[in-house]
Amino acid sequence: MQDLEVLGGLITWLVPLIAVAAPVLKLNGNITRLNTILEQALKTIEKQGNSIEKLNDELYEVKHIQANHETRLLSIEKRMDKKGC
Repeated sequence: MQDLEVLGGLITWLVPLIAVAAPVLKLNGNITRLNTILEQALKTIEKQGNSIEKLNDELYEVKHIQANHETRLLSIEKRMDKKGC
């Protein structure tokens, strides 16, 4: 009879333990997957940030070139106005 009581007690403790452990293990797997997705997203954001910095540098260079051209054109227009063309 004692064997059955021990077995019953073991089952009584084992069922709730499994009931708690299964969702915890599933949650752990989901957290791991979420961490992986987050790391990939952060890498993508970093790449986009680098791309934006590069584009900003190129835009600054183009604006500088454009300003030089506008200055040159204004100078030519002033000379033409002085000559009466």
